[in-house]
Amino acid sequence: MHSVAVRRTAAAILAVTCAFSTLSCASDEAGPVIAVGADSSAESVLLAEIYSQALDRVGVDSTVVTGLTTPLADLDAARIAVLPARNGALLDRWNPTSPARKPGEVAAAVNAALPPGLSVTDAAEGTDLRPRDALPDPDYTLRAQNILALYRTGIFDRQQLKKLNYVAGELTTEDLIESINKIETGTHPADAARSWLDAHGL
Repeated sequence: MHSVAVRRTAAAILAVTCAFSTLSCASDEAGPVIAVGADSSAESVLLAEIYSQALDRVGVDSTVVTGLTTPLADLDAARIAVLPARNGALLDRWNPTSPARKPGEVAAAVNAALPPGLSVTDAAEGTDLRPRDALPDPDYTLRAQNILALYRTGIFDRQQLKKLNYVAGELTTEDLIESINKIETGTHPADAARSWLDAHGL
């Protein structure tokens, strides 16, 4: 179940609450609902849909919560369970003096700087989101900015994490630009995410 509307209704509150309940809100049989958060940007909403739908495809019941103004705080407070982000931006927030610049260095530094209770998926090294108006920067004078997903530690099993890491292995800057352009010209973010997942066999 996916929506790009801001979840401010009682139903959305119930869905997010269920994300961390040990009992199902629907029945004793169903599993928890995993809330994937996003701000209001097309990039954030698209990525939330991609990660949410990828989880759906391995049997996880997920929902997308958009329009968040403080998504990291929402993740810290367990109001959401998953949050797409740029790893360089996370490092700038958690350890701004880190000398890490290249993708592997930034990935390691982010892992070392993670707050308690949070983990990260693999970073999508094909998503080089450093400022595009900068000069070519093969030596990474600017910190790498690769997409990954933050998530509450312990909520996923090995198969589910493998699926999320498959996303990292396939996602590229060109994919993001193409999908965001579709959204900005009228395609629903959930449809754009579904098309990308289907095209990559995910």
